[in-house]
Amino acid sequence: METMTAMTKVWTAEQQADFGQQLAACRRAVLFFDYDGTLAPIVPDRDNALPYDGVREAFERLLVVKHCRTVLVSGRRVLEIQPLLQSRLPFEAWGSHGCEHLRPSGKLEEVAISEKAKEGLQIAASKVASLLAPHAIERKPSSVAAHVSSINAELIPQYLTDVEELWEPVAEEFGLELLDFHEGVEMRVPGINKSRAIYSVLEEEPKDAVTAYIGDDVTDEDAFRALGEQGHTILIGREPRVSAAKWLLPERPDGRHIIDFINAAASSLS
Repeated sequence: METMTAMTKVWTAEQQADFGQQLAACRRAVLFFDYDGTLAPIVPDRDNALPYDGVREAFERLLVVKHCRTVLVSGRRVLEIQPLLQSRLPFEAWGSHGCEHLRPSGKLEEVAISEKAKEGLQIAASKVASLLAPHAIERKPSSVAAHVSSINAELIPQYLTDVEELWEPVAEEFGLELLDFHEGVEMRVPGINKSRAIYSVLEEEPKDAVTAYIGDDVTDEDAFRALGEQGHTILIGREPRVSAAKWLLPERPDGRHIIDFINAAASSLS
């Protein structure tokens, strides 16, 4: 399923129509969505990252389609998502970059993390406690993230550098890895990323299912690579860039880009 990295191409009305035809003709569809930056705008206060107006209603249209499996794949703790999305219907979500899996039934599964990794993550969080406010340090089962979006924009580069300098020795000692994301840095356990969610879900689905993954961040690149040429890999952004995703869905401030995409998919599947 691996795919090469290249420049994304703009997702056009013609591509949307072709995708719609595939959905209309399929017996099974599997659609993956990132949350922050995809269903919701990126905001400084991550606890108030509400979805774009109209996203919840569009998302629920997909949830009632029986032959479509709709899956959220987020870097957030999985139990943080429902209070923000406020879906009136149960849904499947993978949180903490694939470490947690919440099924629509409410069953929550979590990957076991070694004691050594837990110790490294705890040390990493402690090292940045004097540099960042408590709300800017996000602890997850398999990672710890340092958010700098609420800091003065001119100071962000220096803060990112400072965090990385503090964390690099810890990552090396405890076998962890560092990853940049939108205005932040994350230290995580290697091998636990969004590709785990993709592989796990597709193992349960027919080989001929029509698939798509829609995301906006560097953390979504693992998922794009996992889906590869088998499905539609769509990056949300303002302009084409080098990515494992094949397509770029141009971002709009009001969220109409993702709302229209979801509604069109739901209409094709109905």
